[in-house]
Amino acid sequence: MIDAPALQVNDLYKSFGDNAVIKGVSMDASRGDVISILGASGSGKSTFLRCLNLLETPDSGDVFLAGEKMAMKRNRRGHQVPVDIRQVEKMRSRMAMVFQGFNLWSHMTVLDNVLEGPIYVQNVAKAEAKEKAYAMLERVGLSDRAKYYPAHLSGGQQQRVAIARALVMEPDVMLFDEPTSALDPELVGEVLEVMSNLAKEGRTMLVVTHEIAFARDVSTKTVFLHQGEICEEGPPDEILKSPKTEQLTTFLSRLS
Repeated sequence: MIDAPALQVNDLYKSFGDNAVIKGVSMDASRGDVISILGASGSGKSTFLRCLNLLETPDSGDVFLAGEKMAMKRNRRGHQVPVDIRQVEKMRSRMAMVFQGFNLWSHMTVLDNVLEGPIYVQNVAKAEAKEKAYAMLERVGLSDRAKYYPAHLSGGQQQRVAIARALVMEPDVMLFDEPTSALDPELVGEVLEVMSNLAKEGRTMLVVTHEIAFARDVSTKTVFLHQGEICEEGPPDEILKSPKTEQLTTFLSRLS
């Protein structure tokens, strides 16, 4: 499907026990879109991202990546499960995720952390994978730290390694789950600069964030989640400067 959105989400639901966390969220991302997802703690933002690549399994709803549907079925208990774990692995590599807590392997060097995916998921030859890994580290300004271990890096450097690890998979879509919230304030800028450069390259990105300046200046679209539902969405200038709902108005006032 040549004209299919890079990512399409239809009517996604997710509950944990009796707690309904995502309540019928639908979202489309065209190629090159940067969608900032805002919302208070507990609004379902991170759960939504995790449902897209099946780190959490949605209760219902459809996810399409470049027109390919994530194939799901009901098991004997009536729970939704993947039809083919190989498809899940393939789609995860095409929809790379950058986590709040970096999630680097502490016993492995920076280079080996970045090499893991291409070698063991995509079966890329080691020499080619190494060349790609160094190229991605260069792009995030850390090629000189390739032989370091994560413990010897700042939080901002660790997050840039995590971005390089995602980039080396050559994903169609990049998912960022509050990528700066675990960082000291003075380190936030270096990570946001890398993300801004990715946006300029035309990367398709979904970014859960509290960084309003990033949402305003870099995003092509901003979505505000409230209690598991999309409360407002639209161009950043429009909804951040003139919110239409009390919920978004209150949320923005708390950040100012």
